[in-house]
Formats: sequence, structure tokens, C-alpha cells
Amino acid sequence: MPLITITDNFGTSGNEIAQIVAAKLDVELFDDRRLQNIVTKTGIPASAKYHFENHSPGFWNLLRSHEPQVYWDTMEAAVYDIARSGEGVIIGHGSQMLLRDFECAFHVRLLPDFKMRLDNLISDQQMSRAEAENLIAKYDKSQKAFFRYAFQLDLDTPGLYDLIFNLGKMKERTIARLIVEAVQSDDIQSCSLDAFSTMKKLSLERKIHAELLENSIDVITLNIAIPEAGSAEISGVVASKEEKDRTAEIVKKVGGIIYVNNKLSVLPYNL
Repeated sequence: MPLITITDNFGTSGNEIAQIVAAKLDVELFDDRRLQNIVTKTGIPASAKYHFENHSPGFWNLLRSHEPQVYWDTMEAAVYDIARSGEGVIIGHGSQMLLRDFECAFHVRLLPDFKMRLDNLISDQQMSRAEAENLIAKYDKSQKAFFRYAFQLDLDTPGLYDLIFNLGKMKERTIARLIVEAVQSDDIQSCSLDAFSTMKKLSLERKIHAELLENSIDVITLNIAIPEAGSAEISGVVASKEEKDRTAEIVKKVGGIIYVNNKLSVLPYNL
């Protein structure tokens, strides 16, 4: 079955298209609300639970708090866990980039039509034209800034997508039908066992990263690897023997980790 990512913009009909595609293929839809619920269930701090899709953390936020990175680590892990099922429709949240090397994922970009977005906001939200224009500009700027912050790439880099549609040219049901036909073609590969294994490892790496941040461990000097199922390897440098032992204990508490190969080194002046 297909695994599809759909990238759209605020004020477009991306959700409607995604719903049609998911229904026709009989797969789950992972929209913003569904992904937020998954992240919320992980128990991250309430102050970190905000719509990260359209916001790049400000400079002072990054200095004062690790919470934006905790949230993003958790969101990445959620996307990788979804990918492990090998099917579904994911909207946004950098999924086209996170699953860029997942050979059985199919990436769709919906290019916005400005007039359509204006009409939608004016009609649905009872906004004035000026208010709608300002809101669209604000969201577009934030979304592009987030993507640059998270991946150091432009959101509209063509190579990120397998199929690109201009929403001003075709109706939603036509676009949905073409997406379904494309992913059902013989050209689309099935997910390999290696791909599933890779997604599991990536998910665990992000969960460990988030857990260490939550426990105030400086992850900048650490390397995290999942060499095989059930095991984790941590290397790098820490400030003390106590921190070395504590880091390993934190990693052990992450679901799916049974054994930790602690290869951390203690800085000489703390020995």
C-alpha cells in the first residue's frame, strides 16, 4: 500500500484533497490534528505543545529553552513510526524531507493559487481582503522559515517532490484521482524490510534525543546510534562520571531500548 506525503499552504484545499486520497486508498490520514495528538501523548511539556509546522523558534527561545527541539524530535519520531506501517497520507510537518530517502514514499506538492486562498479566507473566516492578504503573507513567511530552520532547504525545491500540482488549474477531485492513479501504478516500489528497519532506528534515535534534552543533558557533544534492534550506542564527551552513568540510565528508559553500549568519555579535568 502507498505512503504519501502532501505539502500545501495555509488557506488551500490540501486537507480536502488528502481526505479524498486517504478514503479512496482506504489508508489512514495523518493531518495536523492527528499528529499533534500523537505528540501530546508522549508527555512533552505543555509549553512545548504548539503548532511547530509554521513556526521557526526565535533566537531567544533557542537560547532560553530546549523545548522547541524536544517537540521537533518527538514529531520526527512520530513521522518515522507512521512510515513503519508502509501506508498512510501525511500532511506537512516536514514529512517530505524526513522520508526523502524512504523509497516507497510518494511526495506531492500542492502549489497555492493566491486568489483561491483569498476567496477562501474572505468567505470562510469573514475577513476583509487586507486581513486575508496579511494573514497569508504571515503564514507563508513562517512556513518557509521553519523549513529553512529544520532542513536548510527551500520548501519549493522541486527535487523534494514526485508530483507537483497547481491548485489554480485543476479541481480537488481531479488532483486526488491523479495522485491515486500514480501511487497505484507499477512504477511505485513496495517498502523493503531494510526501509522499515531504518525507520525504526531513526524513530528511536529521535526519541532518545528528546528524552536526553528533557532531562537537561547537553546533546551537542553526544552521538546516538541504533546498531540493532533493542540496543543503543552513545558516544561523545560528558562533564563527569556521574553524567556518563546518568545519560546511560536515561537512554535505557526509552521504550524499545534494552541494552545501552555506553562509550561516553569524561573530560580529563573532571576525572
